[in-house]
Amino acid sequence: MRTEFKFRDVIDGYIKLDEQEIEIVNSPEYQRLRRIRQLSLTEMVYPGANHTRFEHSLGVLQLATEIFDNIIKQEHSREILGFKNEYDSRIYRLRKIIRLAALLHDIGHAPFSHTSEELMPFLSKNKKGRKYKHEDYSFAIIKTYFKEYIEEHKITKGLDITVNDVTALLGDKEEHPTINPIIWRSLLSGQLDADRGDYLLRDSYHLGVNYGLYDRDRFINYLTIYRAENNTPRLAILYKGINIAESFIIARYKMFSQVYFHHVRRILDYHVEQATKTALKDLGFSDGLLPSPDGDNLKRYVELDDWSIFGMFKNNKDKCKHTKIILNRKPYKLKGTWDDWDKNAFKDKEEAKVEKILQNQEGYLDKADTRWYKLGEDDLDIYNPNDGKIYKLSEKSKIVKTLSDIPKPTRLFLSED
Repeated sequence: MRTEFKFRDVIDGYIKLDEQEIEIVNSPEYQRLRRIRQLSLTEMVYPGANHTRFEHSLGVLQLATEIFDNIIKQEHSREILGFKNEYDSRIYRLRKIIRLAALLHDIGHAPFSHTSEELMPFLSKNKKGRKYKHEDYSFAIIKTYFKEYIEEHKITKGLDITVNDVTALLGDKEEHPTINPIIWRSLLSGQLDADRGDYLLRDSYHLGVNYGLYDRDRFINYLTIYRAENNTPRLAILYKGINIAESFIIARYKMFSQVYFHHVRRILDYHVEQATKTALKDLGFSDGLLPSPDGDNLKRYVELDDWSIFGMFKNNKDKCKHTKIILNRKPYKLKGTWDDWDKNAFKDKEEAKVEKILQNQEGYLDKADTRWYKLGEDDLDIYNPNDGKIYKLSEKSKIVKTLSDIPKPTRLFLSED
């Protein structure tokens, strides 16, 4: 009986999975990720952007594993973590939890990935507070569909690994895991994490651009662990690896400015959102929102993917103007851009004028906003083993500090009709 399975990957070469992991991957709920594009309809701007959440998830598993293995090789890291040597039995258990979390980290994505997250319902029925996020759906799907794979499989049954260990590592604060997830959560969701590390390289490859490239090997080898003041292990980058941290942040900035915030891509996201809302109504969701991640609603959610929604697009192409726009690739046109260092430039001078235009003309005002790098508590820790001191990346890198304040574009799109 085979105990190891291999996937040939364009970024990582061979990705190896064990029996448990391949059973998870072969499940219907996981195969759904093959039918969810990584970058929605970015293929209408960059024709090669047809890759999916499926291959990205395998890539995150591979990169997270390599980072973990390199950290464990470091003697001072093992000492901080309380491991006697590289063969400590607890290492295999921790490694397995990290691999499962990495493999399942995107299992809850909606059709067209982040584009349709605005169609997720509010947590409360009175529509107050926050909306559900794809992470909430991931937690629910893992607990509902993958609990048996995780807790009953012969590989992990003897390791006493619970489904809560996996979801806690992905940010599920409602559960109480058997491990301390703080340090390893940042390995999958942080400023320099395996998730970003994979999608920067993978998106660049499929789009045919160089914006997201960085030195993957150095990135892996310069991540380490230090002991914080409260005696909690924390992830950091070695002092001599400051430049690889800079190149990683710069790569992310370039991908956002040139790809993710590309004006045609941004307006297509708007059209996809509106067309999907119409499709959901036709599928019986009267409010045009995605079903919530609970009870029978979750089952209906996992039945949705890009293919099912695209089928609805074809069926109602004469009913929804946004569907017709997508099928014919004739989005609203860019008519105005505000990208000033003065964050109040648009609000003070143009907002009233734009509101008046939109009262009389079909259009959309897009405010693209994200932070390429977060300061404060999220600022990356730099560890200098020579003096044992911890620094913040923004303190040692003027480039990173500047990029954290790069302006976000505001754009006006209008229908040519």
